Amino acid sequence: MKKDIEKALMEFLMDVRTTGQERKKGIPLITFVYKEKDRAVLLKVLPLPLADIQPEEKQLAGKEVLYRVDFFREGEAKVSFGILPVVKKSAPFLALLEDAVKSGDRRAGHPWLCDYLKFHSALCGLEALARRELSFAGQKRQGSAGEEEISRKTQDGYTLANTAYYSEVLSYVRTGRDILNACPAGTPLPPFPDRSAFMAKWYGENRQGSL
Repeated sequence: MKKDIEKALMEFLMDVRTTGQERKKGIPLITFVYKEKDRAVLLKVLPLPLADIQPEEKQLAGKEVLYRVDFFREGEAKVSFGILPVVKKSAPFLALLEDAVKSGDRRAGHPWLCDYLKFHSALCGLEALARRELSFAGQKRQGSAGEEEISRKTQDGYTLANTAYYSEVLSYVRTGRDILNACPAGTPLPPFPDRSAFMAKWYGENRQGSL
């Protein structure tokens, strides 16, 4: 009986349609459903960085949560399914999945999927950091009109270098996603841009002074 219910939930998940900017960018999307009496209930569809489970949500009390991951592998759209055990504390989806996989729960999902999602999660974190820094740099440049000329030039030089570096980080993120989504499994990511080396090279090429 339980297997029949799980099969029905999986079929429900298979019919869920996912769209959005994250999908276009190649970020995995996570869909959650749970069983309510004799029907499947769609809980939420979230991009990987925002995917978490809140056990205080009353409808989840004592329930297992089924998930679907929409992702790309070797250039093709893929889906993978699994079942998370009863959630007892708030946690990101990836942490819950990793714990379940490490415990040996075969229903949780494939270990390779967990590793793949961890790489994507790291890239999402880098993207968020880079966008915050670029936004902050833009605000600083707009607010420098009242400063003394020498101070402003020094600040502008650093801001330009910082902007160039985090733009490079965004380029790294895009390249990393392309590799994860389109290249054969196991293809290594390129070296992460070293900040100190990048800034020193930028200052040398642009003659804006020293760090």
